[in-house]
Amino acid sequence: MKLFAFGSNGSGQLALGHTEDVSTPTQCLFDETPATDDAIIHIAAGGNHTLLLTKSGCVYAAGCNTDGRCGPRTSDSGENLLRFRRVVLTDAATGSRIDTFKCVSATWEGSILAASVRKLVDSDVHEERVFVLGSNPKGELGLQLQSTSTPGDNAVQPGSYISDFPPQNTSVIALASGMGHTIAVLSNGDVYGWGGSRKGQLGETLKAQKIVWAPAKVTGIPFAAQSAVCGREFSVVCGDRRRGEFVVLGDKANRWGILNVPASLRSTGLDGKISGFSDVGASWHGVYIHATSQSSAELESAHIIAWGRNDRGQLPPDSLPYPAEMAVGSEHVLVLMRDGTVASFGWGEHGNCGPDTDECGNVAGRYGLIPLEAVLTSGGRVISLGAGCATSWLVAE
Repeated sequence: MKLFAFGSNGSGQLALGHTEDVSTPTQCLFDETPATDDAIIHIAAGGNHTLLLTKSGCVYAAGCNTDGRCGPRTSDSGENLLRFRRVVLTDAATGSRIDTFKCVSATWEGSILAASVRKLVDSDVHEERVFVLGSNPKGELGLQLQSTSTPGDNAVQPGSYISDFPPQNTSVIALASGMGHTIAVLSNGDVYGWGGSRKGQLGETLKAQKIVWAPAKVTGIPFAAQSAVCGREFSVVCGDRRRGEFVVLGDKANRWGILNVPASLRSTGLDGKISGFSDVGASWHGVYIHATSQSSAELESAHIIAWGRNDRGQLPPDSLPYPAEMAVGSEHVLVLMRDGTVASFGWGEHGNCGPDTDECGNVAGRYGLIPLEAVLTSGGRVISLGAGCATSWLVAE
């Protein structure tokens, strides 16, 4: 397994050994090379840092680490991690080493990691913990601590975790974060959230609080939740994808039309309309559904239905072929085609859409092909994608 990256890199978040933006895929560097069979299953990107989660539960981090958002700081690590370093924590309660995690997410300045830990050092009894790293200016780490006005004073201590969460006899099965809020999906189908709430991103019942400083139950979900994604100030909670279950939580003012779910996604799958989806993504101001159809062999794989902001070409162009996979960043999208090529569209000012952009740095009204020479030269092929805050990722084998 190899990882390639391109795009914004001012804090070393691409793990290339430097802090320069690049517009073509470049192989990432690791302090400790992951096992070849330990596949990357999730890429979570904050404003200037990146987290990788592998199949075995290892987490690797790169980028800005001034506040410990990439893991405990060491005397020789500097302010930025320019290579991926494995995240290893010490549980503040038991002193035990925590080096594998179940799921991760990233806010603009923080990291959230769920793990199953021993209740006592010498015990076989485990309990769920949600560890948090980095800064907490708007409650996005859920620690019940209100922020201060002094820069740097919002950083939490390494090994900190959210107390009394998740509720007893439940576990966290999915995490998602926007710039300043977090959603946690539990094993019983409940949804909890914390952080910014004034735009309705945590549901209507928590909106009046403006900031939710500790995990609170999100109401109004009409199904048992299984996953979620977050935009800048909205959330999409999903249930059974085969049945097309999802709900968008956001501002009723609906500036970018986020709440305007297309009619085809509200259908029952009859008359050739959409009945389910294989994936869902959220940009800062858009929703993307990798949808399936039960009635057309031509659409047997999937196509993308999207809505929201489109001033930089963030929504799919009409010419886009049906992709095998998609990855949605802050204002751009990557798609893996069935023939192994990779395309992009949207805002690409930092090189995250490749080198072929217009004078404004956009790929708008069309899609651009990403040059894959570095991947092909290494003898590999792209098998999955990732996208973050003006960052793009290619996983190759």
